Amino acid sequence: MSIQHDEKGYVIIGEAALSLALKEKDIEVTSLINELSRMAESSVSDERIYSIFEAKNWLANVDLTGIGAESVPYIKTLTSLNDE
Repeated sequence: MSIQHDEKGYVIIGEAALSLALKEKDIEVTSLINELSRMAESSVSDERIYSIFEAKNWLANVDLTGIGAESVPYIKTLTSLNDE
């Protein structure tokens, strides 16, 4: 699965981001990966577990070089998603 061409990958990452936001936690690559791991533990569908695994791998390979690694408050991250 290529996350860039698979809408399910974006949905899975969005679910993880929303879960973190509702818990009022910062949304960062590391926190998303951890949340995806938690989601996989409670999932019973092999297809969903595979999608989560692929999303985690994609996030793990995100190149953060040149991007400010500062933590962005969760609500600011959510509102900025609409700008894209």
